[in-house]
Amino acid sequence: GTSGPVHAKGSTNTMASPIAQIIPVFGEDASCRQAAVLLHKDRSVSIVPQDSTGIVMAQLQSTKNGFHTHYVDRELGVLESYQIVTSDTSESGFETQVVGQSSFVGETVLGVSYPQRDEAVQSPSAILGDDSLLLKYLNPHIAVIITTTGPPALTTAQDSSALFKALSSIKGSNKDSVAGKRKPKGASKPGDAATDASAQAVSEDIPNLFVNVVDTVSGRILYRVSHTNAVVDKPVPAVITENWIIYAFMNQKSARTELGVLTLYEGMIDKAGLTAFKTPGQTLSFSSLDSRESKPIVLPKTYTIVKPVTALGVSSTRGGISTRQLLIASGDNRLTAIKRALLEPRRPTGNVKEHEKQEGLYQYTPLVPLISMTSPSYNQTVEGVSSIIAAPAALESSSLMLAYGGPDIFFTRLTPSKGFDMLPESFNRPLLSIVVVGLLVAVFVVRNMSSSKTVKMGWVS
Repeated sequence: GTSGPVHAKGSTNTMASPIAQIIPVFGEDASCRQAAVLLHKDRSVSIVPQDSTGIVMAQLQSTKNGFHTHYVDRELGVLESYQIVTSDTSESGFETQVVGQSSFVGETVLGVSYPQRDEAVQSPSAILGDDSLLLKYLNPHIAVIITTTGPPALTTAQDSSALFKALSSIKGSNKDSVAGKRKPKGASKPGDAATDASAQAVSEDIPNLFVNVVDTVSGRILYRVSHTNAVVDKPVPAVITENWIIYAFMNQKSARTELGVLTLYEGMIDKAGLTAFKTPGQTLSFSSLDSRESKPIVLPKTYTIVKPVTALGVSSTRGGISTRQLLIASGDNRLTAIKRALLEPRRPTGNVKEHEKQEGLYQYTPLVPLISMTSPSYNQTVEGVSSIIAAPAALESSSLMLAYGGPDIFFTRLTPSKGFDMLPESFNRPLLSIVVVGLLVAVFVVRNMSSSKTVKMGWVS
């Protein structure tokens, strides 16, 4: 059972509205060490335990921009951002104010991904081969919302979505096109292959998978990319690390998995823009509510792998110095680690230039090889992995990985940059001990000889 001192005790009243989100608040006062803010679907706020209002009040006063939260309504396809403020009329003493909203009309939310909490970032910029700097867009409040217009929202989206109307107007000039003869799926008679083929041709031309990068404080969509021929009846895993966003989906037309990679940057500093006598005019503060400063520059690229992907993860180290690896759980119940450099969106499509070689870039090839020698699970089969999490270890070179979700749970230690801060197993420890002991004995003997010689010279003189 549970153990430890009891700091608060009580019961909560019956809540009139269902809970939409639970926000933990860490602090310490005379009654409770930790509290939670409950956001209800009717936008009301309640505090548990009820006598821990001081912790929430301290959280409100800790930042000048206030206490922000958000809620994603998967049924309606809406993200709303709120600011929690004090209120004299509310029973809990707090209420919400709507800050922003993003609506995905005619689309169904497949999944929502967030950055890792307390992730260590070794450098806020990327050094290019010509000594210029790319400033990373490091916003802890972003979220990736993956939506689809496929079933069951496809038929509604064709009538109401502005995207479908725009695409229909582009194809409207061709009266003999398939788009003009479109029928709802299932409207044809059994065995009518022509209608099914025309519906399939239409679906190939219309995007059915959307990846939305959203700022959860302002509620604005920072970037949006679409894909066609995506299989949407299965989960689309996504992971966020530093300024990278990686997601995977199955392409129905090519019958292989595609890896979408997005890197977010604030801007660039030329190699002559930062010297001992010149500094760039960069702002030191960041606000999600400033639409001019909070929108990133996105570099996209798409890769392919030959196996379906069920889960994605990324290695995490103590200081963020070691190379990060993308952890992939494939449909054949295997785990694979891929170097993040292989997924760099800035890989050139032509011949690699000299400054690109100095940076370590390879020539772009769409197919990413899955090498069995880099598999963390070795030859073991890990069934039904749906989630991969990683945590830093005490050593910078090590990262701890846990894969779970099915009947199997797999845990191991990774060394993305090899064990540069660890002694190898073949290291001769006894010999090192003998050498250290020998040096200590030699120092002791030489010190005694020097002391004896000094005494003799004193008596002689």
